Amino acid sequence: MEQLAQSIQIDGKGIHVLLWDDQDDLVRSLMVLLAVLNDWSIRFFLLSSAEQAAKDLRQLFDLQIPTEDGLLSEMDSLRPPRKNLLVLFLQQATSSTIGPYLNGWRSALAEAPGTLLVIRKADFIDFQRNAPDLTSFFGPKIYDSSLMLSIWNENTAKKISPILPDKVRGILKELPGHPPLQPEIEEWIKHHTPLDE
Repeated sequence: MEQLAQSIQIDGKGIHVLLWDDQDDLVRSLMVLLAVLNDWSIRFFLLSSAEQAAKDLRQLFDLQIPTEDGLLSEMDSLRPPRKNLLVLFLQQATSSTIGPYLNGWRSALAEAPGTLLVIRKADFIDFQRNAPDLTSFFGPKIYDSSLMLSIWNENTAKKISPILPDKVRGILKELPGHPPLQPEIEEWIKHHTPLDE
């Protein structure tokens, strides 16, 4: 999973995809990802419907609201640069409604510092079919949490936390399956010695 995080760091923009089947794998992948990107500003969203996607994305990407006199200068009308990496979790079986909506935001989602789409593997083919233009932005940036190797370097080992942010834990409760228990996570971290650089 360090490879995904490093790709996000190096590219500095674009759309990456993290596929998952089992919440155990997803949680471990997210922990490694957040350890590598620990100094990045990240915003997490669960998109459960096209309406939810519209609400969340409009507040991020819409142009500034005109002042009381209704005027915007040319500079004011430009969308300010985005400062946060977006991590968008798609609720299970929502690809047919959310995919077409996200398709229209493909350029905005790809802007620096980029977006990570977290999609259940069983939904991915349906998502690709419903968001073909967005899918064309992925290229080789598709990663599978079930194929994640439980190895990381010394720097990541120092930063890895057994507790995910509250927002992420809340989102995981809305997804199918159950996350690993805290003692399991702590044991997993403890028994994986970091590789030398």
